[in-house]
Amino acid sequence: MICAKRGVCRRSAGFTLIEALVVLAIVGLLTLVAIVPINSAWQRSRLETTAGDIRNFLQSAYFEAIDQHTQVVVTLQQNAATGRWELHLTPPPPPPRTANGTLVLPEFVSFADNPAATAGGWPVSAADATVRGLTCDPGGRTIVPAGFTGSTVEAAGQAVEEVKTLAITHVSMVDGSLQPNIREDVQLFPIWNATIRKVVR
Repeated sequence: MICAKRGVCRRSAGFTLIEALVVLAIVGLLTLVAIVPINSAWQRSRLETTAGDIRNFLQSAYFEAIDQHTQVVVTLQQNAATGRWELHLTPPPPPPRTANGTLVLPEFVSFADNPAATAGGWPVSAADATVRGLTCDPGGRTIVPAGFTGSTVEAAGQAVEEVKTLAITHVSMVDGSLQPNIREDVQLFPIWNATIRKVVR
């Protein structure tokens, strides 16, 4: 405060400490309110992108089966060392395309909502029930791989008769910390073609 000789006081320019703290608190609150929806949208976008990557990888199995004139098996399994889920093509693409034989999925991917093999999910390996797989033959048909079990009407080596779903979601949606709970269903048809269907739970 600046006071003249006659006792008239006037305030100097600037903010008091209390005013500055109030402004900082309001800015912090507004930032928090804006960040939460942006972060949720970003996580949902990452899940959607991953579903697209899986679909593209599955389509590459079709092109490899046609190009190599052989059956190509796609397997989904968890890497014991890293804990990350991976998709593999067997046989892998020949050089120089060998890098495309494996797709390592991001750490946030969860298969908690994946349907059982008897309920439209991918067939499971008889040797390891955590491994799932499907085969694309040179004619573009979707087949249950040897050593895998599908639904009650689908035996190993036979063509599938229904759409096979690989349901992926975000680990934060599974534990409830990210809402809404969205699932991306990557669907494979009896004639090998991969599509994506979004399911909001």
